[in-house]
Amino acid sequence: MTKINPILSGLIFIIALLCVSWGYNYHQILFYPPCSLHAWRQADCLSFTLNFFNENLNFFEPQVNNLGNSGDGKTVSEFPIIYYIVAKLWQVFGQKEFISRLINISIIYFGLFNLYRLTLSILKDNFYAIFIPLFLFASPALVYYANNFLADAPALGLALSGCYYMYQYLINSGKKAIYFAFFFFLQGGLIKITSLLIFFSILGFLVLEVFTTKKNLDKRKLKELTIGSLIILICIVLWYLYARNYNSKNSSGFFLQSIFPIWELSSSERSLIAESLFTKLLRSFFNRGFLAVVFLLLIYLIISWKKVNHFLIGICAICFIGIMLYVLLWFKAFDVHDYYLTNLLIFIPLILLTFFEFLKRNHPFIANHIGLKLFLSVSLFFLVYQTALINRMKYDDEKYFARDLLIRRTDRELWEWNHWYYNNNFKAFETIKPYLRSIGITKNDNVICMADGSINISLYLMDQKGYTKYGYARFSDKERIDFAIKQGCRYLILSDENLKQTAGFEAYLTDKIGQYQNISIYSLANTKQETKTLNPE
Repeated sequence: MTKINPILSGLIFIIALLCVSWGYNYHQILFYPPCSLHAWRQADCLSFTLNFFNENLNFFEPQVNNLGNSGDGKTVSEFPIIYYIVAKLWQVFGQKEFISRLINISIIYFGLFNLYRLTLSILKDNFYAIFIPLFLFASPALVYYANNFLADAPALGLALSGCYYMYQYLINSGKKAIYFAFFFFLQGGLIKITSLLIFFSILGFLVLEVFTTKKNLDKRKLKELTIGSLIILICIVLWYLYARNYNSKNSSGFFLQSIFPIWELSSSERSLIAESLFTKLLRSFFNRGFLAVVFLLLIYLIISWKKVNHFLIGICAICFIGIMLYVLLWFKAFDVHDYYLTNLLIFIPLILLTFFEFLKRNHPFIANHIGLKLFLSVSLFFLVYQTALINRMKYDDEKYFARDLLIRRTDRELWEWNHWYYNNNFKAFETIKPYLRSIGITKNDNVICMADGSINISLYLMDQKGYTKYGYARFSDKERIDFAIKQGCRYLILSDENLKQTAGFEAYLTDKIGQYQNISIYSLANTKQETKTLNPE
């Protein structure tokens, strides 16, 4: 590509990023409530935010709407910095969910822009500097979770920013750069420790280089890197110790605070999860054809390692080992939880950056050839368009151009069913809050919602605290309701589907006080119950 002014080049990248985001329908999705894929986990994240907002909670005492076995909703998942910031913004601008999505998008955009700057710094080529971040942003998982409420994508964005500033520090030795690098890596690691995969890969390579090649690292740099790394590790260890202790004293069992290793599974369970990982989750992670190309590039780089930038290929090797270890340690989560893969996406731009650096240095004619860049542009357009179809399909049933050609029929049918299921089970909860207030139910009244098997979806949407049908698997519906009454729940909320299966708890349906679409509301004020303590499973 002809040399372009860096400011103009950056502007082109930002415009391209916004155009691609428009194709992904970000401008409309931005204003959607928690819905679609993993609405369960989305509602959990928003529930933390809502409780910070409503209760003005201490940062280190987060709560969710589901009161849990402790009866106060105190629990914690990831470091709640984003939830806390959004809650403070809600206190200024009102409870607007788009603020949460916008914060997440902004962190990702900033990370992608820093990836653009990093690539431009290394390759000195505007085309590849724009191509690599946009190629990464064609991951269906990243595209979906960037404009969402989960913390995995923002953690990746923070890691990307950390990489840029770490590189600037290593080549320029500026203290400001290392402070920024440590800040972004620390925040990303506190939110999701898997985002530190690239950080540990960089440090690991530097350590190996010192001990294997006896190459001296600047003493000041060595001291600063050591101190900064120790601070990051200590902060993360302290946070996880605090989180585990906090959950053990309060509502434990809601969120994972440990590993899901492959060796704890039976052979049949491993086979089922492996099938799900390779046939379903990988399609959400990235287009499998292009992913195969990326791995072929890695193999080629390994074969040609003598001509490859030793710093970049070393980081690639360590990062790949880290990915394999991560998959083994959290294998059980790969049945349906595609967001657990989000931070592994760092491997894709790392391989591309290493390959194009190799190509430009060893085969500049090929790297700069208009034919190659045209081919890559067409491939990127195809990839972005397919991802746009996938992302839109997760929210609507529109028959976009070539949708049936580019999206598998089983995937289309699955999402059509998901839309039907959500509309018939949860859609009414999105707008029920004013009706609840009109019949005298305040946000301080605890409820039990038997129409919801998740932890917080209905409770968050209603802005109510209480219980759902989540957990307590070995207990009957009657025992669940008895426990909820004992914990202070005054109202029972059922769906039309629940009312078809009321065996055992008909006695609680004597005082109906409201009906909103397919949702029935009953008062439990005069109901007698057995006392029984339940423990979640």
